[in-house]
Amino acid sequence: MTLPTTTVLPLHSERIKEGGDGLDKYIRELVFTLQRQYEDVAQAVNGDIRSNVSQGSKQFLPTLDGSTPGTFTYTHQTGWVLRQGLMVDVWGDVEWSATGTAAGDLFVELPYKVAVSEQMPFVGIVQPSAITYTGGTEIVINAINDTYRGEFWNTGDGFTTANQSVVSSGRLIFHIRYLGQGIER
Repeated sequence: MTLPTTTVLPLHSERIKEGGDGLDKYIRELVFTLQRQYEDVAQAVNGDIRSNVSQGSKQFLPTLDGSTPGTFTYTHQTGWVLRQGLMVDVWGDVEWSATGTAAGDLFVELPYKVAVSEQMPFVGIVQPSAITYTGGTEIVINAINDTYRGEFWNTGDGFTTANQSVVSSGRLIFHIRYLGQGIER
């Protein structure tokens, strides 16, 4: 969510002049508008936290998939998200023991849509365990432009980065910070 740059308040001069019920309706509408704008500003400044221990729409549970979809069997999934304005921080710890029909490039579903950008400027860290690398010597996570995907990529000295393929089991502990898009609740 971005902070508003202008404030538009309802002005119904006819209700003000009318007085009585008309004035009462106008004041209620004005108060509602001010409260909603304050909530938007407060949420943008204070942020919004989601985790796997939260309730309802505030819940975030990191979910893996492949470019060929499948169903992962999780040993555990833990996730936290902090959104302040457009800035999004995502922490996750995911361990799995099977991938069903999932195949291709491995990624995690992100809770907020990634900003429109050129290339892949949003790179995060990954602590892998029991992962067979597709190539290279390390894994990073990239928030992919204009999607909800955090793709896992292999890197290393003298190695051209490439997507990490889905593997039958493993554990990924990760953090990524990226810019989101507009208001998403």
